[in-house]
Amino acid sequence: MSILDKVKDIGSDLLKTVENSTEAKSTTANKDERTYTVQSGDTLSSIAKHFYSDASLYMKIFEANKSTLSSPDKIALGQVLHIPE
Repeated sequence: MSILDKVKDIGSDLLKTVENSTEAKSTTANKDERTYTVQSGDTLSSIAKHFYSDASLYMKIFEANKSTLSSPDKIALGQVLHIPE
């Protein structure tokens, strides 16, 4: 593999990371259908802090996603969570 091929691969990986990050931070236009895609290192507390400015409101997110979450401590990378108002 040439150096140019390696640079192309790195650029491609970087672009995918940026696209995923942008996509994950966006929410839908409908207030009732606000969602968040879990990223590496996320916790329900950190997501609550992002949306509500209060990490202690993580149970609000857990309750809204009980059908797909077995525990507030078990969220999966790439999982789409509903974020209530």
